[in-house]
Amino acid sequence: MKIFYKILASVLLFSSIFMTFMMGAILTSEGINVFSPYIDTQFAPQYSPEKFELIKVGQSIKDVEAIVGKPLRKTIDSTVQETQYWYTMDSKLHFNKKSGDFAWYVSIVYFDSEGYVKNIVKQWAYD
Repeated sequence: MKIFYKILASVLLFSSIFMTFMMGAILTSEGINVFSPYIDTQFAPQYSPEKFELIKVGQSIKDVEAIVGKPLRKTIDSTVQETQYWYTMDSKLHFNKKSGDFAWYVSIVYFDSEGYVKNIVKQWAYD
């Protein structure tokens, strides 16, 4: 009977360790890393989330660049007459040749045809 309890305890211990690792893998897949939230977010050289909070609707392109510098990517959409400044991108881990995939923080400024901020996007992306 003693051997049965030892075997049962070993099986339960192994099962709980296995489930802990499986849950950890599921929870970190495209989730926010609680220890390093921006682990999978590539930033523009002068960007910081704190600086990005200073951007307001109505500011000019020069104002925005004075606050957070040049973007990582700039796109112009002539169909809706707007310019997009992307200050963050996905795949910091891929960029640094590391494995893993976590959520990344999106920071985009939309400018109207006159060059003034019309919309600001600040959100987490789970892709």
